[in-house]
Amino acid sequence: MKLPVLSFAIASGMVYFPAAHATADLASAVDTLSRLHTEDVLTADLESDASDRIHLANRLTMLTQMAAASSCALASEVAVEESHANLEEAMYEMDLILDALRYGDDRLHILGPEPSRRVVHDLDLLAEEWRKTHDAVESMLRDGHDPESAHVIDDHNLILLEEATVVASDIMGRHSHPFEITQANAVLITVAGRQRMLTQKMAKDACEIWSGYHDENGRADLEETMVIFENSFNALLNGMPALGIQPAPTETIREDLEDILARWEVLRGNLDLLLAGEELDMDQKYEVIHDFDVELGNIEHLVHDYNAFVKTGLNAMH
Repeated sequence: MKLPVLSFAIASGMVYFPAAHATADLASAVDTLSRLHTEDVLTADLESDASDRIHLANRLTMLTQMAAASSCALASEVAVEESHANLEEAMYEMDLILDALRYGDDRLHILGPEPSRRVVHDLDLLAEEWRKTHDAVESMLRDGHDPESAHVIDDHNLILLEEATVVASDIMGRHSHPFEITQANAVLITVAGRQRMLTQKMAKDACEIWSGYHDENGRADLEETMVIFENSFNALLNGMPALGIQPAPTETIREDLEDILARWEVLRGNLDLLLAGEELDMDQKYEVIHDFDVELGNIEHLVHDYNAFVKTGLNAMH
C-alpha cells in the first residue's frame, strides 16, 4: 500500500493509552476507549456523538498495524509481554469499535447505529476483512509460537489498513461540518496525528524483515515509511511553506518535536542496520518494538499540544 507523503485522510485527537498489563480483557478495553479524549479542535463544534465517531474510526487505522506488529513480534519472541498485551488490546478494541460504529455503544459515547448507508457498507467490508484475521489473532494469543496464524495476520494487515482508512475518511466526511479553524492549523494536526499509525507500521515492517516473512516487501515498505515519517516531522519542526506547514509555533511544541526526533535517531540506527542487510540481536529487536511504543505515546503528547495551541488562537478570536 503506497502512502502519500502528507496524506490528510487520517486526522484525529484521541489519546493513546498503551497496554499497561501483561494481559488485557474486554473491561480494560472498554475503559481505555471510554476515556479517549474527544475535544480536539478539528471536532470542537460537532454535535451529538460525531466527535467520538471520528476519533474511534481513526483509531482503527493504528490498531490494524499494532495487531500486525505485535503478532509478528510475539511469533519471533521479541518483547513477548508487551507484544502479547498489545495484540490482545488491539483485538478487543477492534471488536468494540467496529460494533460501536455500526450499531452504537453508550459505553463508548456512540449513541446509535450509523445512519449513512455508505459508511455502513464500508464498515461491513472492514468487519468482514477483520473476521478473516480474528481467529488467527486468538490463536496467537493462545500460542505465540504459531507462525501460520502470524502469517495470516500479516497477509491481511495492509488490506485492513486501506479499508480502515476508507472508513475513517467516510466518517469524517459524513459527521463533520464547517468549523472555525484555518486549513493551515488543520494540516498541522492532521500530519502530526497520522504519525501514530506510522510508528506501528514501521514496527511491523521491521519485524517482517528480521523474521524473514515478506521481508522484501517489508524492506521496501519500511524504507518508504521511514522517509514519510522523518520528512513529516522535519516539516512540522522547520516548516514546509509549499504545503502550508508553518514551523513549530510554540516552544512546547518545538521541544516535543525535538524529543521525538531525538528518539527517532536512536530508533533509526537499528532500522538502518536492517535495511543494510545486517541481523539485529534480541536486545536490538526489543529496542525497536519498545521504542516505537514509547514514540507513539510521545506523538500523542505532541497532538495534544497542537490542539492546545490552536484552541488558544480560537479563544482569542471570540
